[in-house]
This record gives sequence, structure tokens and C-alpha cells, in this order.
Amino acid sequence: MKFGDVLVLVLVVCLVIVFSPILIPLIAFGYLQDKVDQFRFKRYLKAHDGAKYFAYTSRQTSQKYVEHNILPELPKDIEIMYLGEKGRVNLGDDSKFHDRIVWAMKAVPGGFPYISKVANGNLVTESINNRLYSAITRGAASEQIVVRIKKFFQ
Repeated sequence: MKFGDVLVLVLVVCLVIVFSPILIPLIAFGYLQDKVDQFRFKRYLKAHDGAKYFAYTSRQTSQKYVEHNILPELPKDIEIMYLGEKGRVNLGDDSKFHDRIVWAMKAVPGGFPYISKVANGNLVTESINNRLYSAITRGAASEQIVVRIKKFFQ
């Protein structure tokens, strides 16, 4: 080990020791806050059992198709989540929980648009990305996609 490497290592250790009275409480607070948020989200899901969500993005190739062909055909009890160019969900009341729903959707392979429902306190999500882009590239009607969405929500 070179002298410079040892000096950097000693400096890092000293900084960790000096800032540990600040870092340890911050890390503990962040951990506890995450646990509380998870608990609240689970409680939110249990309270909203049967809720239905449809989320899509502002991607140019799909936004117009979704807005003109899919959204008008969806049942009125499905909550629409539009993620604009900056990724913000245009919802009001429960936006903290809706952000968590969107993050849970993103964890499912496939990409937007996603359909989700709350069943038995759990969020069940499916991507309809492949079906949608297949219909767009073929110039096909949206009936098959709408039928799949309605079947998912039954």
C-alpha cells in the first residue's frame, strides 16, 4: 500500500468517526421511516381492497392511442394514473400511496401501461405493454386489449 492510499484511508476513517453522531441517527430515522411507510401502505391497500388502477405514460407512440382507444372503453371505477414527462402522477388525495403503487408497478417486468388491482391487501399488477404496441404496429383495433383489461379486473 502506498503512502497516499494510507492517508486517504485514514482521512475517510476520521471523517466517519467525526460524522457518526449525525450519520447514525439519520440512518436509523430513515430505516424507521421506511418501516412506518410500508406499514401505512399495507393498511392503505387493505382499506382499498378492490381498487383498480390503469397507469400509462406520455410516450408519444402510445399516449394518443391509449387516450383515444383504451380510456373511453374502461369502466368508470378504474382509477387512471397518467405519468407526465417528468414522471409525476396527476393524482391528488392519496398521492404518497399512489407513488408507491407506481413504484410497485415499475418493479413488474414489461413496462407501461400497467393495470393493477388490490386483492386481499396485495397489489396485483400486469403489464399490457406488449399487447398495446402489437396493436399499434399492426393498426389493430383496441377491443382485445380492453377485453384483457376487463378480464384482469374481474
